[in-house]
Amino acid sequence: MQRIQYAKTKSDVIAKADGTFAPREKRRRHEEKGKKKKDQHDANQVGVGMTPAYGGAYGTAPSLSQIPYPGGVKSMVPEAPAPPNNILFIQNLPNETTPMMLQMLFQQYPGFKEVRMVEAKPGIAFVEYGDEMQSTGAMHGLQGFKILQQNSMLITYAKK
Repeated sequence: MQRIQYAKTKSDVIAKADGTFAPREKRRRHEEKGKKKKDQHDANQVGVGMTPAYGGAYGTAPSLSQIPYPGGVKSMVPEAPAPPNNILFIQNLPNETTPMMLQMLFQQYPGFKEVRMVEAKPGIAFVEYGDEMQSTGAMHGLQGFKILQQNSMLITYAKK
């Protein structure tokens, strides 16, 4: 089913044909972008003690939009999930988890090859299967499995 959306104003071509054309002011996109970047830079400099982001009167509180976010600017767009592949990325594992524990869990699904734990980052591991179909079956079968009462595994496809 198609939807039709009508224009709010006449296009310049139609207005010229009607004889009702009046030149409009051009949009100031580039100037607005420069101003936004400058404002953002000023907000980031507050912690350093340079130009303040809020220039309000003494004793008044700045609005929430003028208070700088302590972690910096975070993207509101979530990261896209990795495309299906034969390696699974396991997160939210308890620190006590051993490769043998994971091997016992994941080898019950066909195509299991190996478990690799990241020594530098406890709580994550990679599990390799023969192909995508086999890893997908294991992922759906063990998604949310709790090794301990408080830790349920989060399983996604590993990035290539």
